[in-house]
Amino acid sequence: MPNPPAHSARIALSSFKRGKKVDLHKMSFYARAIGLFQSRSAKARSIIDIVTIIRYPRLALILAALAIAGQLEAQIDLPAPESETEGQTETTPSPEVTPEAPVQIRPDEGSPVAGTEVNAPQFDIGRHLHASGSLNGGYDDNVNLTPAGSPSWYANPTANIRYLFGSARLAMDLLAGGGINYYFDHPGSRDYDPIVYLNLSVAYKVAPRLTLNFSTSSAYESQPELGTALSSINRLGNYFRSQDHLSAHYKLSPRWSSVTGYELSALEYESSAGQNRLQHAFSEQLRYLWLPTTTVSGSYRISLNESQGAQGESTTQSLLAGLEQSFSPRFKAGLQTGVQFRSGNGGGKTSPFVETSLHYELAARTYILWTNRYSIEESDLQNAAGRETFRTNLKLNYAITARISASLALIYSHGDNGTSNQISSGSLGGSSTETTFDITPSIRYAITQRCSVNAGYRYTKVDRGSGAAALEPLQSVTSYTRNRYFAGITISF
Repeated sequence: MPNPPAHSARIALSSFKRGKKVDLHKMSFYARAIGLFQSRSAKARSIIDIVTIIRYPRLALILAALAIAGQLEAQIDLPAPESETEGQTETTPSPEVTPEAPVQIRPDEGSPVAGTEVNAPQFDIGRHLHASGSLNGGYDDNVNLTPAGSPSWYANPTANIRYLFGSARLAMDLLAGGGINYYFDHPGSRDYDPIVYLNLSVAYKVAPRLTLNFSTSSAYESQPELGTALSSINRLGNYFRSQDHLSAHYKLSPRWSSVTGYELSALEYESSAGQNRLQHAFSEQLRYLWLPTTTVSGSYRISLNESQGAQGESTTQSLLAGLEQSFSPRFKAGLQTGVQFRSGNGGGKTSPFVETSLHYELAARTYILWTNRYSIEESDLQNAAGRETFRTNLKLNYAITARISASLALIYSHGDNGTSNQISSGSLGGSSTETTFDITPSIRYAITQRCSVNAGYRYTKVDRGSGAAALEPLQSVTSYTRNRYFAGITISF
């Protein structure tokens, strides 16, 4: 038995060829034909080719309207392809910020890890506000970081807010918070340590080719930050530290761009035992999109350093070449290498500069963040004149299940302090090197989407050579170790 719609279609087409008039509304294939035209199938387009519509303008208008509608829909679904040059545009943000990296928070204190990059804000995300409160507590066997130890039980209440904003031209990422470390045993007559911090990054598109970026990482605290050179590795009382970046990213062409930057770093102690520092750095970087996933760069940087003590004023110049590779949206790596020249009251010094970074996101809540750097850093000792330092920061996070995740934070640095009068390490009575090692394994369990608990352990070891004591007459620079056991609860809003 023939198919009725197909049979009706053959009758209609035969009538068209003989010039007879056909009422389409009474034909069963009419609705089917409209559906075929809307789907833009080959069968629908073949009907247009075989139907004779010379004497039937009304039918011609119907078919033409259907064909035009299909073409307009096709233009919406399939935009015109761009040229190869337009598709490969250098869009990497300025090197002072890193896009979409997880915020690194210390699980034992609830504060950001110093020395990590500030997140780059994202455009076109609307407004998002997050707030959380934490209560951690545990046992610290060396609160004052002395060789003999100073144990105490402690409690650490903290709170923070994070505000994200992104429009077509303006983007912002703000993280601010604070808290205290309260010590129940009052070691050395110490009752508590303050923790106040602010991480902020802002990006503004002045024009299609020009974007301004600003970021700051500031804190007021007492415990030393081992992940950055902008802090002593000994407890010297409360202090304020701040690293501020301002840069202009200008696209010279689809492949070429330049980044002009200024950085202000400040360190100020309330006590005279600490060494205050101020640094102004100016940089210029030229970037080239070599491949769609590869960017090469060359940069020049000059730092003007002001320090207390024998260091006085110094100047450090850096000439660097860089390579950034995006292996996938989840796997990115970078390399910068070159040479540094330092001049000042302590004499001249030349050192290689190497910096690497790796950001690998294996899955949701499972990632690796790893940075390494070998460079000249300003020493925190009164009579030192800069030090060549190797520094590595590693953060691992692994989602064991949907509720349970484990993390590992590792900080290691090794530096050799120079002297302002070229005294050898041997004449100082021993080595003037210093080595720090800090590791924090922890585990987190999400009770609900807004409530989680965590527990962990933190081990710190600082080893300073005996020769370093001659470089710092105002404080003890001997080695120490520290063990901290902690657990806590976090509630998010």
